Amino acid sequence: IAQSDGSLCITDAAKTLQVRPKDLFTFLRRNGWIYTRPGTSHEVAYQSRLVSGDLEHKTTTVTRSDGSEKTVTQVRVTPRGLTKLAKLLPPVATRVA
Repeated sequence: IAQSDGSLCITDAAKTLQVRPKDLFTFLRRNGWIYTRPGTSHEVAYQSRLVSGDLEHKTTTVTRSDGSEKTVTQVRVTPRGLTKLAKLLPPVATRVA
């Protein structure tokens, strides 16, 4: 896994790891992988996780209904990060059946 290309959104990473997305988001927040910037509802990766190659940010420009543009950023789990998470996730995490 660690040598493959591409990255996954956190929800898809949870599916790959066979845990509920809610549990993976909670794990990432509690263990210093992501945080929510005050005043916003989206997650941001800690710089240390970006530097280590565990996470990355995907930035996209979207067009609003009024024609203006907005830049949005999404945290993505890299293959390296997915490999680490597979080893780190506690066995008590609720697994998807």
